[in-house]
Amino acid sequence: MKRLLLMRHGQSGWESEDQNDFDRVLSAQGQKDCKTMVSWMLANQAVPDAVLLSNAVRTTQTWDIVSKGLPDTVNAQALGDLYLASPGTLLASIEKLSGDVSCALVIGHNPGLESLGRLMSGPGSNVQAAEDLKLGFPPAGLAVIELSGNSWRTMSAEGGRLKAFIRP
Repeated sequence: MKRLLLMRHGQSGWESEDQNDFDRVLSAQGQKDCKTMVSWMLANQAVPDAVLLSNAVRTTQTWDIVSKGLPDTVNAQALGDLYLASPGTLLASIEKLSGDVSCALVIGHNPGLESLGRLMSGPGSNVQAAEDLKLGFPPAGLAVIELSGNSWRTMSAEGGRLKAFIRP
């Protein structure tokens, strides 16, 4: 069975009025929340084999913090297409993952990440997790989805089950 972890970047802020969105950095709270989430991943055996992330500054900083707590063997790819990506774009990138990957982490942005989490929360999802996700996907939030099939390429057709939704 394949497992998909969807993580929103940590809380970020604006350093100046003329700063663009892409270059926003993590706040101190965002950094702390990322450390909390990697601790949860380790404690719950939710360690990814592969990571796809937006190439925005706040998502790469999120990955830098998370990666420090994970094995060095995790393969990560920062992709420009994932910056503010729609659910369809996120799915297209995930469906290209190698069949050898059993657990993938996607670090991205709202609203696309939240929409994808809801789309992948099919029958058999944890009721409380689904209710929590309906309240919004906060910075550093993490959705844990088990796919119904054994292939990344067919995940959009076969769906999944939301097993957990964790807020930092």
